[in-house]
Amino acid sequence: MLKKIITLMATTLAFASGLVQAALVNVDYIVLDKPIPQLHNNKIEVLEFFSYSCIHCSHLEPYMLKEMKSFAPDTYLRPVHVVWDDSVYYNLARVAAAVNSTGMKLQADPPIFDAIFNKHIELWRPEVFNKWAVQQTTFDGQKLVKAYNSLENAAAATSMRKLSEKYDIQSTPIVIVGGKYQLKFPRGFEAGMKTLNELIEKVRNENSTGAATTRKLPKSIGASLAASANR
Repeated sequence: MLKKIITLMATTLAFASGLVQAALVNVDYIVLDKPIPQLHNNKIEVLEFFSYSCIHCSHLEPYMLKEMKSFAPDTYLRPVHVVWDDSVYYNLARVAAAVNSTGMKLQADPPIFDAIFNKHIELWRPEVFNKWAVQQTTFDGQKLVKAYNSLENAAAATSMRKLSEKYDIQSTPIVIVGGKYQLKFPRGFEAGMKTLNELIEKVRNENSTGAATTRKLPKSIGASLAASANR
């Protein structure tokens, strides 16, 4: 009997703990007043406004990269480097644009953050970045430099600048799920990954419900009336 009571108490505590840890609106995340359009409407976007010069972004990055590797096929990370000036931030946005276009975020981001914060290398200077990148062995530096110096690179960095201005991004990192839920990280970045996954599942369920509702709606009022008349 005592064993059953202990088991029941443990189960109750575990359940209660789960309830306490569930993400809370206005604590673990906020709902944006104006949603940000996703690049792919039929998927779940994890939008990350960040900067390579942001120490908090460097602390978040290992957790974000780990989560990125385990994303389901319907989920994707959209990294957007903030642009707050025409020199340091714009040139770092060019680095981010090159990383994005080559698909080397997992390989290149850790060395980039390390170079800036631990080795104090000024990667926002184009000549410094070009020289540093080709010397790297953990990723294809030549490929990254080629993307960095491409005609498309400046346009991609300018696009990041426009997004920073349009959505009035004043700090980093900012992570937004599904274009409408912004993480707050009140208990740190590691705990925030649990909230991230909860929000991804929330958006997935909302998308599924929305799709099911859409399938049930008639194509038009006229079609509905016509169908009724022919019964």
